[in-house]
Amino acid sequence: MFESSRKKKIADALALVQAYKAVFSTENGQAVLRDLAVKCHMLSPVTDVSNPDGFSAASAFYDGKRAAFLDIVKMSACDEQRLVALLLETERSKNE
Repeated sequence: MFESSRKKKIADALALVQAYKAVFSTENGQAVLRDLAVKCHMLSPVTDVSNPDGFSAASAFYDGKRAAFLDIVKMSACDEQRLVALLLETERSKNE
């Protein structure tokens, strides 16, 4: 039972990576990524320097947008074989 659960998790993760790749490897997907890079402030600072503490709600908001964009990029560029190896290693570590 444990083995089939692990295989399902791996299959689900691979299917999700393949879905990201199918969407974002197209010409339209690349156009969306370029737009998101701008909207998620990938090339501009996200720290609100007007706040004396250096970190405000605005900083947190923009940092969250940047993190979401980076997750999309990571998923759409993921190497499936490396993902399987990482998932198996993680499962093995949890069971030790």
